[in-house]
Amino acid sequence: MVLYDGTMKDARLSEVFVSIQGEGPWIGERHIFVRFQGCDLQCRYCDTPAAMQVPRNPSVSEPCNVQSSPGMATAYERVPNPVSDVLLTRWCARLSIPGPSRSTISLTGGEPLLQYEFLAHWLPRVKRDHRIYLETNGIHFDAMAAVANTVDIVSMDFKLPSATGLRPYWEEHERFMAAAVHARLFVKAVVTCDTLLEDILFSARLIAGRDGSIPLVLQPSGGPLGPEAKTLIAFQDAALGIIRDVRVIPQAHKILKVP
Repeated sequence: MVLYDGTMKDARLSEVFVSIQGEGPWIGERHIFVRFQGCDLQCRYCDTPAAMQVPRNPSVSEPCNVQSSPGMATAYERVPNPVSDVLLTRWCARLSIPGPSRSTISLTGGEPLLQYEFLAHWLPRVKRDHRIYLETNGIHFDAMAAVANTVDIVSMDFKLPSATGLRPYWEEHERFMAAAVHARLFVKAVVTCDTLLEDILFSARLIAGRDGSIPLVLQPSGGPLGPEAKTLIAFQDAALGIIRDVRVIPQAHKILKVP
């Protein structure tokens, strides 16, 4: 499924900005975030609802908010959508964090792989100067296969049905892990007060069937859906009985109150 049927040199974006990576094993690093418009799922714990929908009519599409420099408190400009590959490359170069190593571009959303044709065209142009980190709902395995050689790190969600309120996506997740085999992969599962132990166990077994060294990050949902600490520890213990790397990591950017 491709959400935006435009030219592969254009993308529909919500934001381009620099912030601290707030999730998963690379928590605390400064990343350049490219947030894509549009998502094909409606998880009840979603924390970026503004990026979920994208109008089909370009004349009514929301513009993209772009940070002007890599400082955390700099101004933003509003740029019309769709955005060209040339313009996005220029923004990422402008927002690169000074240092001895490559800056990291985090592709987030929404769901970036809904615009995989753009990514397949654009990523080879920026990969030489940037590490590429993909955040994805983990169901678009064909799209993942199309960009696998241009992505360094994959943060793949397992959409636990007891947490999302949606149908199970176990088969899609299994096929997605196979498609992401060439990248450095970890799995993230959002845990709510409704999450069932059976979903955690199924997740761990699915990972073990592919590679038991793949990390599983249990990320507690915030707000009224948040789980109790004792539940998170019990889930971690249960998953550690199946795979060897299970971590409980909250969203640090929410704690620090940064984008």
